[in-house]
Amino acid sequence: MRPHPLDRIPELAGLATYAEAARIGYSIDENVQRLLRFHWAERRLMSTLIARIPAEPVWEVKCALSLHQWQCAEHVDALRARIAEMRNPVPRLDLSPDAELDAFLRELDRSANTAELLTGAYQIAYTALARAYRDHLAHTNPLVDQPTCRILRTAIADIDDAVAWGARAFEAVVASDSGARRAADAWGAHLTAYLDAAGGIAGDQPRRDSSTLPAAGSAAPLARDFRPRRDDRFQGSYNFEFPPHVVYAMPGVPADERNLALLCKRALEMDVPEMMASFITERENEPWEFYRDYSRQLWDEARHAMMGTVAFEARGIDWKTEIPLNVSFALRLNVHAEPLERQIMLYAIEQSLMSGETGKRFERETAVAAGDALSAHFHDYDWADEVLHAQIGRRMLRRDGITSDEARQRAQAIHERTWAALDQYRSRAEQRNWWPDFVRRVLRHESAVADRDELGSVDILSE
Repeated sequence: MRPHPLDRIPELAGLATYAEAARIGYSIDENVQRLLRFHWAERRLMSTLIARIPAEPVWEVKCALSLHQWQCAEHVDALRARIAEMRNPVPRLDLSPDAELDAFLRELDRSANTAELLTGAYQIAYTALARAYRDHLAHTNPLVDQPTCRILRTAIADIDDAVAWGARAFEAVVASDSGARRAADAWGAHLTAYLDAAGGIAGDQPRRDSSTLPAAGSAAPLARDFRPRRDDRFQGSYNFEFPPHVVYAMPGVPADERNLALLCKRALEMDVPEMMASFITERENEPWEFYRDYSRQLWDEARHAMMGTVAFEARGIDWKTEIPLNVSFALRLNVHAEPLERQIMLYAIEQSLMSGETGKRFERETAVAAGDALSAHFHDYDWADEVLHAQIGRRMLRRDGITSDEARQRAQAIHERTWAALDQYRSRAEQRNWWPDFVRRVLRHESAVADRDELGSVDILSE
């Protein structure tokens, strides 16, 4: 047959050649069984990353855990939808598809410190996931299974970035501690043995005899630690005086000082994901949408904290040592409130941010008035995120039969009770008003509130 010029157009929408699409790939049953394992591994990994955020002392690791748990949630959501497209009725998605795979994920959850977590999550689990996803792409039919292929390619891009980040983070964490490296390597070998017993993430590799496995981390239930921590680069973690909470909205204070206060509030906002992680973890057996939506909000709140740190880095400010990024918000709620109470507090705060007088519109206008284009840019997006968060909170509390008005009323009592609980921690650090000195160093003028005695412990309902 004489070739036609149009025959040079890539066939099959560019997905594959005719020969590649003619191969027999996974059947629907085989495909679904593999996707169920992928789904479970990502779902459990997401839970592990979330649960570690509060007590993780290294700031950069908190940031990465916040991002990567949300990426897991996105992968899980897509896998759930794909499984539902291929099987009716939909298989149970709240049960482990393999006891050995679950044993590996339980061991991963018991990583004892930052180095072990980086080893287990990034060197072992994420690397195995990427390998399983690439193997799936190599064997499934690229035409008939194109929706799955698209999901896995997106996931691989996320995971490759996470693995690369994890490798650099691990080297930094163990750089000055050879003992930590050896312990982490041993932990990696321990986890690899459990993963081998599961036949890998996909379950298609030769299985190690489970009777030869090293002893599990512990037979006792895992005790979660939700006390927020900072690494030793930070100071003032227990100095609960944080004047920016009120300075940003005080009349008579110039825009540059109010804007500086806003940027401090943004950097402090890491305390929101630290708090959210606890109730997401402790509220078990909720519908998937609960975890998916709050996973997104947790990542948004971590991004807001990063926005603040970016603004300070751009100004050449050593924010880790100069700003007492205290742990009061997450500490008092994680330790002295029930999970639903924390959720109620979060919603009440999000609602307060919708106020036209002191809410998100006002914050962006403050940055504009200060002539700070970067701050205005950040607060523009912060505002959009908070609108979404208020919607999430309203929708989730409605499931618990709690109205917006009731949530706001209950939040005030929760706030007062947990604020009082902070008294037992105040002796751990000097309760010092650091703001006037900070303003003088950064803005090179005196603070407009330098002589205000009422800027002590800021007992207000705020993020």
